[in-house]
Amino acid sequence: MILVKKSNIAGAKRAAFKRIMLFPLLFLLIGCAAAQTFSLFNDQNMIDKGLIGPYAKANLSSFSVSYLNNGIPVIIKKNEANTTVTIKTVLLGHVSLTPKEKAGLEAVTLTMLTKGSQKYSYGDVKRILFERSSTISPSFESFDMTSFDLITLDKYFDELFPVYADAFLHPRWDEEEFLRVMNDFKLSKRKAENDAYSRMVIKLHEKFFEGHPYAASWKGVGNSLESITLEDVKEYYKAAFSSGRIFIVAAGNFDTKKLLTKINASFGMLPQKNFMLPDVPSFLGKVKPALILEPFEESRNLAYVRGDYALPSRDNMDFPALMVAFNLLNDILFEIVRTQNGACYSVWAGTPGFKANYGNITIYKTAVPREVKRYIDESITALLSGRCLAGKVSSSTGEEGSIGKDGSASEHKDVFVPITEALQFYKIQAITHYYSGQQTNMSIADQIASSVVYNHDFRDYLLLIDRINAVTPEDIIRVTKKYLANNPIFWIVLGSSSMLRDVKSSDYLIP
Repeated sequence: MILVKKSNIAGAKRAAFKRIMLFPLLFLLIGCAAAQTFSLFNDQNMIDKGLIGPYAKANLSSFSVSYLNNGIPVIIKKNEANTTVTIKTVLLGHVSLTPKEKAGLEAVTLTMLTKGSQKYSYGDVKRILFERSSTISPSFESFDMTSFDLITLDKYFDELFPVYADAFLHPRWDEEEFLRVMNDFKLSKRKAENDAYSRMVIKLHEKFFEGHPYAASWKGVGNSLESITLEDVKEYYKAAFSSGRIFIVAAGNFDTKKLLTKINASFGMLPQKNFMLPDVPSFLGKVKPALILEPFEESRNLAYVRGDYALPSRDNMDFPALMVAFNLLNDILFEIVRTQNGACYSVWAGTPGFKANYGNITIYKTAVPREVKRYIDESITALLSGRCLAGKVSSSTGEEGSIGKDGSASEHKDVFVPITEALQFYKIQAITHYYSGQQTNMSIADQIASSVVYNHDFRDYLLLIDRINAVTPEDIIRVTKKYLANNPIFWIVLGSSSMLRDVKSSDYLIP
């Protein structure tokens, strides 16, 4: 790996522990830390004043919030639209709680919960789930939270909930299953490292996340997976699966009183523990322009390009405008980089919306890595000038499948229109994409959980329609200038040695 210029992301101060601490001490500090509450009602003042749209108002009555005997909040979303029901037990914190040397520990622990419990062997669990067309599964592909989920038909819920609760509360910790779980994690990590695109992201984040809690990826880092033992998992479960970092989301056609009785008789028996979540500092103001040239001969005659940059978190007032701006930019990027110049197979920009948030611009498969940054700049400039595509219009050259042909953007400028003319289309597109996730109760539960973790109110996702509709053309230009045109970007170009030979720092970095 060739690092042209190093990132200068400041080392993160850890609220509950430092990464250099010995592993057993981590557990001691987690177990003894002072309580940190998390908000469920951040939007209450706005709701009380009626400063919400009709969609939010229509859905508020379907929610109820209760607390178990040990203080765990339970958010229930009544939904009679289908017969599938979901229970999601959410744990806050995730990678900020695991040292880099044990990266992947919480993901492994959650996976082990699916491998049998004290009352139900793994064989019993598999049989019951198969016969009832149900799933019990972990979710850990987020830096900031994990969850343990049950999805089943409402007619099977009374039968499945005891299996689910016993799996979470009384794991079996089978040694043979642990070896299989670890083998699966190691195999997945090796597979990612041998895939050009995934390897590019891994290598970029090794530097971009350096010194930050996000460096401890759930996929494992370095030899972290080799270091995790079953005793580590047991200790971590005992210390970190604490009532102080848990809330529960239920979505479906539930009898609320009956459901709460079941949950309180099981999850309400967890010991009440205080819990301090470590700080997750923002990347804003801490990223320096840089370029990594990453040789990877297996990519053959193609290169992969990505640039990451700091963005505000979801609860920032700029975030709705950024969501819409990325939709506009994606069409512009596709038009200029691929359609007009045939410089790649695909291109996109976006953000995962984490607590310490960042964005990315990605060029997937290109034969001209020296040229694509210029086309990216041209795309951002078009948006800055107040112009965009007229809602999914593309002036196809008839050679969209080519990667690396010469082209002239000047021949196709007529496909661009003022943002004012197309903005409503892109607002609808953003809203439709976001709310299409509400087709299942699992998706609704996911949105509720994310609203708590990132916006501090379980109802916050209902307000996104209003926030997106309030975005103006001026907002689009403002956030584009602030977070794309004038924001330092950390770049990586991955490809064979021959592809990287002529790539220079000046192709990506301003001298």
